Order: sequence, then C-alpha cells, then structure tokens
Amino acid sequence: MPRRASYSLKTIQALPAQTAYASEAATRRQIDAAEAIIAATDASTQYALEETLQRIFGAEVAAARGEVVTGRALRADLSTLVLDLSARIAMSPEERAGGASTPENLARELGIASKTLQRWRRAGLCAHWVLDGGRQRVEIYRASLERFAEQHPAEVARARNFRRIDASERCGILDEARRLLESGSSLNLAAKELSARFHRSHEGVRLLLLREFGVRASTGRGVIEHSGRLAERAWRLGVDPAKIAARVGRTEPLLRALVDRRRGELLRGVQPSWVDLPTFDLPGAAETIPSAPSVRKLHPLGLVDGELLAMVESARAIRRLYSTDARAANERDETRGAAMHYLLRRASRAIDALPRWPDRTALDQIETDLRTALRLRALLIERAMVIALGRADQAIDTGTERLPADELRTLVRELSWTAQGVVAGFDPSRQRFDRAASLAADYAIAKLIPARRTPRASARHAAGVAMHALKEVAQWQAIVDPMGHHAARVAAAMSEPKLRDAARLVARRHGFCGLPPRTMETLAGEDRTTVALMTRRMRAAENQIRGV
Repeated sequence: MPRRASYSLKTIQALPAQTAYASEAATRRQIDAAEAIIAATDASTQYALEETLQRIFGAEVAAARGEVVTGRALRADLSTLVLDLSARIAMSPEERAGGASTPENLARELGIASKTLQRWRRAGLCAHWVLDGGRQRVEIYRASLERFAEQHPAEVARARNFRRIDASERCGILDEARRLLESGSSLNLAAKELSARFHRSHEGVRLLLLREFGVRASTGRGVIEHSGRLAERAWRLGVDPAKIAARVGRTEPLLRALVDRRRGELLRGVQPSWVDLPTFDLPGAAETIPSAPSVRKLHPLGLVDGELLAMVESARAIRRLYSTDARAANERDETRGAAMHYLLRRASRAIDALPRWPDRTALDQIETDLRTALRLRALLIERAMVIALGRADQAIDTGTERLPADELRTLVRELSWTAQGVVAGFDPSRQRFDRAASLAADYAIAKLIPARRTPRASARHAAGVAMHALKEVAQWQAIVDPMGHHAARVAAAMSEPKLRDAARLVARRHGFCGLPPRTMETLAGEDRTTVALMTRRMRAAENQIRGV
C-alpha cells in the first residue's frame, strides 16, 4: 500500500474527526462533491476555503472563515480527504465503470512507476479505500484515472513514454564517455554531447557519468570551489586568513577573493521578500528611514524564550507595563516595519547587482542591511507574540499555562508561525500592527482550541515546559548572523571586566544588546582607525567571545 499523503491545511485535516458520525449516504455525497471540486480546481488560482468546504459538507465550517488557499494545496488536501472519508463506508470495485485496482497493478498496466501515481495523487488523482475480496485496501478506480488523464494529457504521456537506460545503452554511453574524457573533454561537456546523441536528458547522463567516473582530480574549477567553501567556513569561525591560505595551498589575496565570492554565492540564495511602500522612492529615504530612533534603538521587550510558562508570565508583565502606551507602540511598529522592508529591498537589489567576484565593502553593506532587518523582524515577532499570548489568555478560561504540555507547545508553535507570517506581510500604510496580529492569533487559536462543552481539569507543570519558539525568525538567518547563538554570551560578558571591551565591539558589529549593526567601515570611522586594523580587532574579539 502506498504512503498516504499528508495534509498541508490544518482546517481540512480536522474535518474527518469533526464529521465522524455522518451517515453513509452523507459521506458518499461529500466524496462526490469533493471529487467534483478537485476536477474543477485550477492549481494557480486562489480559493476561499469556507465556500469550498460548504459545497462539500452543506454547512459552514467556522474554522475556515476568511482563509484563502491556493488551488494546488486545496486539490492535494481534498484528494487526501476523499481517501479518509472513503474508509468509513463499504465501497466496492464494481460501483464505478471499469472497476478498481491497486496502484501497483495500475502502474504496471500503464508502464510507469508506482511513485508516479503517488505524485499524481497530490495533483488530484483520487484513491479510495475499497472492499475487495473480503479485505479493505487502497485502490484507484479506472474511471478516476481516465478523468485525470483527460485533464493532464501531457504529464501522463510524458510518464508513459519514459524509458530507463538499459544495460546495452548504458555500456554504449560509458564507452563513448571514456573516449571523450580521455580526449580532454570535461564531464559536463561530455554529458551534454552524449545526451544529444542518445536522446537522453543532459542531467540524467551527467548523473550516470558522475556515478561511474566521479569528479576528476584534474578539474581545477572543482578544486578552487572546494577551497572557497573550506576557506569561507574557516573565516566565519574566526581563523586567520593567512593560516587558511597555508592550509589549502593558496596565496592569501586569492583566498580572500575566494571567501568573498563564496559570500556572494550564499547571499544570492537568500532571496528576501518585502512590501514596497511609496515612501521608499522619496528623496532622502536612504538616510531618513534607517536612521529613525526606533530603528537605531533595538531593545527587546523582554519576552522569555526557552520555557513556555515563563514566556506566558513575561508576556502578561509586558502587557501590564505597556498597557497605556498603545499609540507610541503603534508608531514604533510602523516605523520598524517600514525600515525592515526598506532594508530588505535595498539588500535584495544589491544582491542582484553583485558580480561574480564581488567587492568586499558591498558584501559587508548587504550583510549589515540584512542583519539589521533581521533584528527588526525579531522585535516585531516578539511584539506579535505578546499580543497573541494575550489573545490566548482571553480565549482559554483556565489560563494558557494550564493547558497540557503537548497542547501548550502546539499552541505556542502555531502562534510563533502566525506571528512570523504577520510580520513578513505587514504593510504599515494599510493596517495597524496590533490589529493584524490579534486577528491572525484569533484564527490560529480557534483552529487549535475549539470551545469545550464540558469543563476540563487544568494541567500542572511542576518542571516547566521547555521549548524555544523565537530561536529562528528567517530562513537566511544563519548566513548573515554567524554570531547569533552567542548573543546571550555577549550580554553576559558586558559585566565581566576581562571581556567587556570585546563584548562591546562584537555587540556594535552584530547588533546585540539593543545596538544597531554596523559595517566594518563605520566601526573604523567611529574608532578612528583603518578597516584592516578594525578587522583584526574584530576577529580577536569574536574569538575571545567564542572562548577560542
């Protein structure tokens, strides 16, 4: 039996349990309605989930109110829903034209792999639990397969016409590849020539040659790229570039250039998203937006992360402390949100303009912009989490901290994801941050904690509930924030006489302890020294914090 597809939409995932007592006739109507919607769904279109589910179940689904989903995700989850609903009723192979068969048998009939059928199920091919030969198992009706083939003719034809490389063809490709490689051709160029000659894909032939011959030791480009990756990792760990150059057998200027090229490659994979605001193109925006007081002072609210009970209590204390500061908080949120989007836009455009061998100053400016945007995003997510935990306190009579440990972790994890989504799409010109965070939190809480008809005993957590909810706020965080996991160490070192100077320098560079991140050129100007000397001081300070 193939692996059942998982749900991506939690609202649909909860429906089988909520409709467990529906009659067989009602379940069959729901299955037919879901299959009809799958057939009419366009993968690239947005759909209102509430209206779609009302057409299937004949009643409003409160948890789906206001939720908009893509056709691709809706089609995949409805196919899984059809499979789950069919497990409650006795469906027979003969009740649809052409009968039904297992995915393995159908794959053999079509001459395709069974994994291809699994992939098609995510694209809308419905499977059902069928009572066949006295046992219930997952089968696919041929009528469903024919309907899928009519809607996706190109994909079905491509799968049926695919043929694997047999033994004789493989020997011929490898013999020709040996001849080309011995004549001096690179492995990639040999694969390109052989793919055209044998009518195979370039990537398929290239992988075959890699498995057979591996990476050739004479390929200078591969050696240089390996040296660049090794040098960049060692450079981020604070190793002296002269030692790295001696280790990889390269000159120090070349090694520094390789490190910069590798930094540029990593930045090209960041691809940040932002909200474009009209104020970004006004004269003086480059100086005004990033230099606002709330952008230069990055002090967190103090929400505890790592232990959920302490997080809930700290959120309550923060709300009590700032309860009369709503207007100032909204202005601060708008300013930080606008600055975050502006810095992300500026960094993204600078990344697109990077040459193959980028300038070190440009890389430093990009990483500093992204690091500042990261700090602003963390502050906004912290603020959204304080609001979200307040909404949870209002929704749960016994108190958020009295939930069972698993439910509490699930709730905080969902609220953290919701807060990150609110911050990523926050438009200061159209919405208030506190209202957007409250509304999104209410939706998340309503899905996870439905109203209970009978009171439930409160859970007690003598040992606390350990969990980090705010550890990572962006996928590209590790690329631009290599010292991020040392932030607590830097804050503690501020009070240690031996480490105070080093901690202060690292905090100014990376944006810890409420300070904004700075480029190396800015630090050198503030301390009236050269960039080269400041770079050496910074490497020594970072190594001192690391304990090297």
